[in-house]
Amino acid sequence: MSNTNISDELLVRLFQRHFPDAASAVLRLENHLAAIPLLFDFKTKLREVKFIPQPALPNGMPSFIYYFVPNSGWGSDQKVSANLLDTNFVKACDGVGLNLGCPVRLLRALDALAQLDLDDQKEIEDSLANSTQHLATIEELLWTTVWKSPSDIRRGGTIPGAKGNVDWTFKSCNFPFYLEAKFRPSDWPRLSDQGTFVPMSGSFLGKVANKFPNSHHEPELYLAGITTFENLTEDIFHQIGQELEANPQIDGVIFRSLIQMTHVLSLNVSLRNKIIRSLITPSTKDYPTNYAVLVDIKRRNERVSEQMKKSQKIPRHKTSRLFCWGIQPQLDAPVTMPILDAYRLNIISRGTDGEPCFEVIPKYIV
Repeated sequence: MSNTNISDELLVRLFQRHFPDAASAVLRLENHLAAIPLLFDFKTKLREVKFIPQPALPNGMPSFIYYFVPNSGWGSDQKVSANLLDTNFVKACDGVGLNLGCPVRLLRALDALAQLDLDDQKEIEDSLANSTQHLATIEELLWTTVWKSPSDIRRGGTIPGAKGNVDWTFKSCNFPFYLEAKFRPSDWPRLSDQGTFVPMSGSFLGKVANKFPNSHHEPELYLAGITTFENLTEDIFHQIGQELEANPQIDGVIFRSLIQMTHVLSLNVSLRNKIIRSLITPSTKDYPTNYAVLVDIKRRNERVSEQMKKSQKIPRHKTSRLFCWGIQPQLDAPVTMPILDAYRLNIISRGTDGEPCFEVIPKYIV
């Protein structure tokens, strides 16, 4: 079977999980990609990792289908400091949003791109074609898909009295919003490091605040949309609250994980409710729920040990006067919950472009 046929077969099987017509979804993706000169060949970089059955998982786990993005700036081939707590360790990890892309997210992002004016499309296409910006640009586009009755979606430009361009302006149910989208790839250690990873102060809104003016232009709302790997925790809640208190020109934050658990945060309860009413309820069928972040376990354990010693000297975040509400995805597709240590992955080889070749090691053989 040719590489093209194998790639199409992988896409069909993946898209059957998430689209009503998998074949037309594959064709739509091919048409989108034909218009964007990526710096890598998408189909030759499609891969599948299969997970065989385990005693606690009689059907195994759904296979992980992804594409590799060369030269993304992230990956287990990146050199890191010998100092375990040097923050550059976040670069040395393989995973979706780092150096692995999700074809479902890509297609939904390209569908959203096609709805924009041609002038707005050009800038975004250039970012998609850039390997270091490709995955973050997908997450930026997906923020246009989460609204009820959206209209007038376009690039936000510079708001009078502010500095820098805002990513999006649009209306939801005829109410105007501006939104600055931020994807935080450095958030992945919150999944793996057993609660010891602490984001730096200002890391959520530090690069957002200047996009909005201090004096408000009625009636629109100014929002930050933050995409992360892990869900909201109490510490992150209060950290964002502190940052909102320092930047009152931001009306609210929408905090959304890759598996779509969504929280709306604001210092004003009525504004929080206004934002919530404008958001659609996500669906577990929209995207895969088996996204992988693949870490060096030995180095992770050493890092966690060092962080635990250090954390005893670090005060917890102050509390904040923040209001929050969560939106849980609608469970309209089967979700197989992973079992701790049921599978490990080993890198058995690496391509000349840094691509890891994974071998699945099951805990048990059934």
